[in-house]
Amino acid sequence: MTTGADLRSRYQVVVAGGGPVGSLTALELARSGIDVLLLEAAPHTTDVPKAGTIHARSIQLLTRRGHFAAPDVGSGAVSTTFHYAGVWGLEITAPPGEGPAIAGIGQSDLERLFTARLIGLGTPVLKAAVVTDVVQDDAGATVTFTHEGLTRTVTADWVVGADGARSIVRRSVGFTATETAPTAAALLGLAVLDDPAGAPRGWVRTDRGWTVLNVNASGLSRIITFDLGSPHEDHRRPLTAQELQETVDRFAGRPVPFRHARSLSRFSDYSRLVDTYRLGRVVLVGDAAHVHFPLGGQGLNLGIADAVGLGWRLALVARRQAGPSILDDYSRERHACAAAVIANVADQRERMRIGAVGDRLRTELDRLLEDRNQNRALGSAISAQRRPAPRALAHAAPGDFAVNTVIETDTGITDLIRLHATAGSRGLLLCGNAPESARSLVDAGWGDRVAVIRVRNLETDVLVRPDGVVAWSGTCGDGNELSACLAETFGTGDQIAEPPFGLMACPTR
Repeated sequence: MTTGADLRSRYQVVVAGGGPVGSLTALELARSGIDVLLLEAAPHTTDVPKAGTIHARSIQLLTRRGHFAAPDVGSGAVSTTFHYAGVWGLEITAPPGEGPAIAGIGQSDLERLFTARLIGLGTPVLKAAVVTDVVQDDAGATVTFTHEGLTRTVTADWVVGADGARSIVRRSVGFTATETAPTAAALLGLAVLDDPAGAPRGWVRTDRGWTVLNVNASGLSRIITFDLGSPHEDHRRPLTAQELQETVDRFAGRPVPFRHARSLSRFSDYSRLVDTYRLGRVVLVGDAAHVHFPLGGQGLNLGIADAVGLGWRLALVARRQAGPSILDDYSRERHACAAAVIANVADQRERMRIGAVGDRLRTELDRLLEDRNQNRALGSAISAQRRPAPRALAHAAPGDFAVNTVIETDTGITDLIRLHATAGSRGLLLCGNAPESARSLVDAGWGDRVAVIRVRNLETDVLVRPDGVVAWSGTCGDGNELSACLAETFGTGDQIAEPPFGLMACPTR
């Protein structure tokens, strides 16, 4: 692990916040050859009861980036049942060859995985480093932090704020945001149940409130309560075991005794979404950019997609191979996704209300889940597979996520996931037509950013970004259209001069 004495005065990128999203962002940059420093306020990773559901799109992204094992080539679609607003019966399906639809992996496990790989690459990771200020100008951004009782500064070309809901980076730089006031109060804790067999399991709604118990008969159970009637009087007041016990008993309508309570906390349905993810040389990811009611396990997954969507772009900009406008593309894409999740969890919250309105909305939800098409559409939204995936690459359009496909190349049979793993942080130009002309075009300006693959079983040509999104499809013979897309997606081809950044806000719309 890095010590304060090991630090230099300047890096290409400083990532503030070493949780799963920040460590993944730093790892994506480091694997692209970027000189990055990761600062994390906590002295070590803790197993607090936070996010533990990894949805289909996150699994697909992390598999393409080489962090998860690739599934068998040609394996079938996988479906699982999940809940919406506490009602089970939602179908979530991962397309063929994409692995599971849901994985139960805790955010602390992801943080350990990404951090270990960073350290293995020789990337400096400084723990117990508390960021206190960020100041930027046209020459760079200066990060001030405390470590081992000393105040230190480091300068970077770029700073990534991954420091959570109370982000110092966001507040220091002056990001504006759209917020909604809380209307609900939730309590969370881990405890040993005295009678696990008799405890109310899963999502239980009564005329007083909700209990959600993940029962562990031999250890700590996760206990959550939801009061949809009013917010916390003081959300910063420490939660006690007595308050949690009284609330669980009241909502359940009977005693649900427990002991050895720990990791106690409060949360609410308050939401915040920054108006832009970039100001000058500072970019936000994860909870620093968006906060919402944690229903459906979508928050961590939003952050994972932020990290993957930002990593390859910021690497291009840090190497001055592309201008900062591609970071504004990142901002627009991720802002739209976060806004959709905030709307989604607001809908779930309303369907969880106690009383006549909530009853009516839940009856509507029951009918919705019985409709297979609407069920699948809702499941795709929860799992971040919001845009229906094409059945084959030949039908993919810009903006589609390129689902895994069996691919026949000159050297044998493979699939899209394994091609991504081979390409690393480069995009893929998959050519079924005129591969030599396409290779000449790419080699002339983008050979270090795009790998050209001749595909025998592809009827068209497809350009896929490192994050799996289709950037272009058509015929490689149309060099003007392809070269314009390459320049827009991966930079101009030649190293560009350092642009004047200024400190103005970059528009998200």
